[in-house]
Amino acid sequence: MSLAENRALAYRVYDAINQQDVTTLDELFDPNIIRHAAGEVGIEKAHEALQKAFAGGAIKRFVVEDVLVDGDKAALRVHVHDTMDESVPPLFIIMEIFRFENGRVTEIWGAGTKRQPSN
Repeated sequence: MSLAENRALAYRVYDAINQQDVTTLDELFDPNIIRHAAGEVGIEKAHEALQKAFAGGAIKRFVVEDVLVDGDKAALRVHVHDTMDESVPPLFIIMEIFRFENGRVTEIWGAGTKRQPSN
């Protein structure tokens, strides 16, 4: 896939996550996707993570701020919001790296930090 196609795929993943669209995620993720930070393998574990992220209504949306693509990988900076109000700073900031193969995300590495309240 081209760099532009990999970039578009990275954005599509978060579009599907925001819509909680597991059908689209099944198309975008390899069935044996490896989520390194969580130590999990498989699409079912990814489904469970999506459900947990939105459970209880604490997380409302993910906003992809940056995507940098190099070969078969993309690095993403993502803001996690607990409100739909765009004037409110994000609750979490996460960095992820996706690895692509055959038009799907096959591996994800990630780390995040909780936003510190301003004084």
